[in-house]
Amino acid sequence: VDYDFRPSSTFYYLTGFEEPNAAAVIRNTVYGGNGVEFIMFVEEREGTLVNWLGPVYGPDGAVEYFGADSAYTFDRLGTTVTSYINSGVYGNIYSNLNENNTVAVIINDSGTDTGQFLSVTGLVDQLRVIKSSVEIALIRNATNVSVQAFTEAINRIEPGMYEYEVDAIMNLILRLNGCPRNAFPTIVASGPNITTLHYPAGTRQMLDGDLVMIDYGAEYGYYTSDLTRTLPVNGSFSTEQRAVYEIVLETHKAIIDLIAPGVSYYYLYNLNIEMMIDGLLEKGIITGNRSEIISSRRYYQYIPAGLAHPVGLDVHDPFPAEANRDKILKENMVMAFEPHIYLYQGDQSVNSAYWTISARIEDTILITANGYEILSSSLPIEIADIEALMR
Repeated sequence: VDYDFRPSSTFYYLTGFEEPNAAAVIRNTVYGGNGVEFIMFVEEREGTLVNWLGPVYGPDGAVEYFGADSAYTFDRLGTTVTSYINSGVYGNIYSNLNENNTVAVIINDSGTDTGQFLSVTGLVDQLRVIKSSVEIALIRNATNVSVQAFTEAINRIEPGMYEYEVDAIMNLILRLNGCPRNAFPTIVASGPNITTLHYPAGTRQMLDGDLVMIDYGAEYGYYTSDLTRTLPVNGSFSTEQRAVYEIVLETHKAIIDLIAPGVSYYYLYNLNIEMMIDGLLEKGIITGNRSEIISSRRYYQYIPAGLAHPVGLDVHDPFPAEANRDKILKENMVMAFEPHIYLYQGDQSVNSAYWTISARIEDTILITANGYEILSSSLPIEIADIEALMR
């Protein structure tokens, strides 16, 4: 069985090449100078692989379509790279050693001290933080299709449906709109499943009175989107569900209004914690001392995950501390912001009327020169709008 292949995001970012059994070498041609050679190693255009899986680009295609200076068949990778390593003219050698066993074998066969081998992934991660106009356009498309899928699902959700039926509806919209794969495995968590952050099964039948949390995203041209909505299965939030959702909603809107270049993620995260703990205490949903809950980090009982993450080639794109230790937002970053509250069965600090009620709202957001753009703004988050869409 040949399963769906997706290239390493590091490799794809550098090459745009999507076939299996491929490698790239970028090397100085003048030691200490600026001469650079881009060499690719790919599958040959004839042979067993082509018979089974169809045409491939081959070395000629790697040069013509992907800008390689030269290209060879993949079976020459080991001997060629070993000769470069053993030439003695290179200092540090960067590779995606942690991602690729082939590289490890080449390094071992070269007999070279691995102390000079460094990870290229960390360097590329720093480049991936700020998106180009092309990348932003691809993420925008992925988000638009995700919104279409959500809208169709919200229109059709009702008691008696199974979680996997919701996933099927959304996946059909993706496939019909140019997205061959999802950004990540869909999460459709209803009833008691809603308190499981990455609930995988999707097999439960949704009941009247349940909440359902859907975490979903399309991949378009290898770029992703990430959205979450929390919905009442019967189309109307109960009093308790509404109370929890409103805390998350008001926090979400307040945090987004502060997004701009120069703002620290940590500032927004801490404010998000304070706002939600204040809301939970004020509404009598939890008990305890505000200062103690925050200083002891007991808020993890109710707010167990982070506030935001970058989105790009991976749905959790890199946000490396090496490039940005304080995680300062910058223009042309794209991030998913996802404030959330999870209230667990049996937690004695939680009013039992609220046990197993959870809410999360997640939007994909572009940081602009003067603030932000919510790429998923057409997908409702207000209670009245959600309930109207579900009727």
